[in-house]
Amino acid sequence: MLTILLAPVASGEAAQAGGPTLRELVEVADIEALAPSPVGRMVAFRVQRPSVLGNSYAIDWYVADLATGRSSRVGDGGAPIYNDGVIESEAPVWSPDGRSFFHRALVDGVIGIWRTAVDGSGSRLVMAGDADVESLAAAPDGSSLIYVTGPTRDEILRAERREYDEGILIDESVDMSQNIYRGAWVHGRLGSQRLIGRWYSRDGLLWRAPRTRHRLEMRTLATTSEPEPAPGVEPLTIGSAPAALTATSASGDVATATGETAARSLSVRRSNGQSIACPAESCRNARIVALTWRPGQDSVLFTTADLHFRQKLHVWSLGTGLVRQLAAGEGLLSGGRQPQTPCAATAENLVCVAAGAASPPQVVRIDLDTRERTVLLDPNAGLRARGTPRVEYLSWRLADGRSTTGTIFFPSRPSETRAPVFLTYYYCPGYLRGGVGDEFPLLPLVDAGFVVGCLNMVPFERSADGVDLYRSAQASVESLLDMLERRGAIDRARVGMGGFSAGSEAAMWIAMNTDLLAAASISSPPYEPSAYWMGAMRGRDNPRVMREFMRAGPPDEDEERWRVFAPALNVARISTPLLMQFPAQEVRHAAELHARLSNTATPVEMYGFPEEAHVKIQPRHRYAVYRRNADWFRYWLQNYVDPDPARAEQYRRWEGLRLRQQRSAAE
Repeated sequence: MLTILLAPVASGEAAQAGGPTLRELVEVADIEALAPSPVGRMVAFRVQRPSVLGNSYAIDWYVADLATGRSSRVGDGGAPIYNDGVIESEAPVWSPDGRSFFHRALVDGVIGIWRTAVDGSGSRLVMAGDADVESLAAAPDGSSLIYVTGPTRDEILRAERREYDEGILIDESVDMSQNIYRGAWVHGRLGSQRLIGRWYSRDGLLWRAPRTRHRLEMRTLATTSEPEPAPGVEPLTIGSAPAALTATSASGDVATATGETAARSLSVRRSNGQSIACPAESCRNARIVALTWRPGQDSVLFTTADLHFRQKLHVWSLGTGLVRQLAAGEGLLSGGRQPQTPCAATAENLVCVAAGAASPPQVVRIDLDTRERTVLLDPNAGLRARGTPRVEYLSWRLADGRSTTGTIFFPSRPSETRAPVFLTYYYCPGYLRGGVGDEFPLLPLVDAGFVVGCLNMVPFERSADGVDLYRSAQASVESLLDMLERRGAIDRARVGMGGFSAGSEAAMWIAMNTDLLAAASISSPPYEPSAYWMGAMRGRDNPRVMREFMRAGPPDEDEERWRVFAPALNVARISTPLLMQFPAQEVRHAAELHARLSNTATPVEMYGFPEEAHVKIQPRHRYAVYRRNADWFRYWLQNYVDPDPARAEQYRRWEGLRLRQQRSAAE
């Protein structure tokens, strides 16, 4: 029997040496919805901070005065508008006089339009009706705004209740893998969802109902309305070329970046039809990820990113043809957490959200002429002052000659022994709190003595199928482990891996096809035969997508292909202890895998999180996921048992799973 060592500290949370605790990691503040004022002196933005205690988000509006460099809170953003795994947000609309801005807010169960004064005197409700405001944007005239409303809240409630009373017709729009009555978040409330015809895209029950478009004059608040067509659905095309990036100037000139994401070309088409190509190397052979125009000047501002998602800002002056680099970041320099969101631009400044692998988000100003950088607001200053691990941005080659990248964290305190390693695979932009999906507590694991790697997906041809991608992930993990082992940094016998979405599929492939992993955790179910039929009703596009992406037909007709990639059909080849933490929207997809594995000696546990979509969003759920993942990998890779009495039952179960596997191996 393997001895379990009790740690000499009170809990895993208290054991953090310098980086964020699990709770601090959940409660990192994000900045979004940057919008410059009409004259460019101020920029409005909102700060969104999760609360584990309240299991919600505090949303606050701020205004930064670019002349003084001061930022101040000016209003409350209301409750988070949850919608199928995201919090809805869009840039606010400034009033023409620059004294206030308009924005949506969910208050007392109603999504209305609010006006917030920039002097901090408060926010006032402008419009709230029987129907929620689903979107808000500035009108082209600059003096009014456009908003769209859907069916009334009462109409939605009555439609849902009618289905409840009469029974719900199970057709191609009903997802049987989730609760069919009010099982998910729809525009800020728990409601009944429908699949809207494209893979797993979802909306509310009355998504086909006509919408109403309204124009609100910002000075008088007078409103006019007209019918809006019901939303349409674009078909999903696997392996399609990346969409072009475009930005339109006030005079109607259109800047366009086209080509593959690894190397786009930048050009401008004038309103008179003239076309101009950017001549600089950074325009032609770089990953251009965002575009915008410099207000009041004939210049295009564009963002490039390297293979580690580290961004640079450039300005192309069309009059001279010159391109200047304005700034380089240790990570993202964008308009929010998403790399493709441009910074907010005024005539004299760019305002960006800066975030690096171990550096949480903050708001910075970059002078477009002097390139001077100033911090306007740091909502994560306390966390930033804490210790940070050593970070390396590594590149390595696979056996077939392709190159790939990853961000590797090393413990700041040297160790006399080789460290356990934890890897996650997908993409690694910005502040790496938990990887894509925010599932794995990367920095707390570093503080616990792990070498932690976040691996970017290996670049692939659009013609590649899912199995090709899994094999590339395996090759990437093997090559990185070889490199770290040669450096004497890691214990090759203590490797853990976790994944979200495509990363989950990669982790399961590696667990199924290699003996690399001593423990694994996934947050999204892999493709399984039983789950296939949940989405195969006539009228759904899932069978087509599975055939195009996985080259697999129905499981009963194409069993040989399914046996290549479906873990449930290969449980005899899986011995890695496996933790599965799934949203309620997807947990039923893993029923076959969980049942089959539970009848083997392989340690396995599965959790389902109520009212969660593909991306778990409730702060308490994120905290629980972080804590359990940290406990799981420390248990299997460090023989660590947290002495917190509240966790004793968890460790009793895990010890039972370990003993059962050991007895089976000895037989």
